[in-house]
Amino acid sequence: MTKEGSLYQSVLVIDDHNMVVNGIKLLIKDQFKEFLHANDGTSGIELAVQHMPQLAIVDYVLPDMTGDQVVKEIRYRVPGIRILGYSFNVNPSSVMKMFESGINGYVIKSENDEEFTKAVHYLLEGKDYFCKEARGHIINRISLEEDHTRLMVANTEFTAKEIEIIRLICRQRTAREISQAVFLSERTVEQYRSNISKRIGARNMAGVIKFALQHGIISLEDL
Repeated sequence: MTKEGSLYQSVLVIDDHNMVVNGIKLLIKDQFKEFLHANDGTSGIELAVQHMPQLAIVDYVLPDMTGDQVVKEIRYRVPGIRILGYSFNVNPSSVMKMFESGINGYVIKSENDEEFTKAVHYLLEGKDYFCKEARGHIINRISLEEDHTRLMVANTEFTAKEIEIIRLICRQRTAREISQAVFLSERTVEQYRSNISKRIGARNMAGVIKFALQHGIISLEDL
């Protein structure tokens, strides 16, 4: 139910498991004037174009095509729609395909009812919502892509992740805090720290800070 007490216009669920659809229906049907359901991608796309629902909930695994293919087609033909992707697991590849296809959120079917309804509310309010596992996969992929970007500082090549670790070292973050920030193990962070210090010729944290200040990696305000 919206804050004004009125119903949203319509929702479309694209999933070939009727038991799952019935569960979703019990959770959110009362919030919509119209509840639509399709058992395959082709039918789902047709219903989306015909009814122009405010929200589409799309399973990744469908009988005739994958969820990301469905999302791309619906996104193209119904531009203003909000789309929530979901599946039984959070395989990194499927999450990224759905993310890149243009979804506004992602949850897994094993999440509790509160998590699912929270995602629905966020999307209908114009916000994005990705469950913790999906968010982790997306951040890790983006981090890996950033690592391929090479930056030249004082004739030394650094990856984007190394630059970020330098900034965190200068802010006197612990190995644990850095590991949480850059999604690496503490042991890997320690290896990064050691390699960075050797490459810039710093014997201690003061040397790292001096290098970072001299070459614009951080400013005094950052410390």
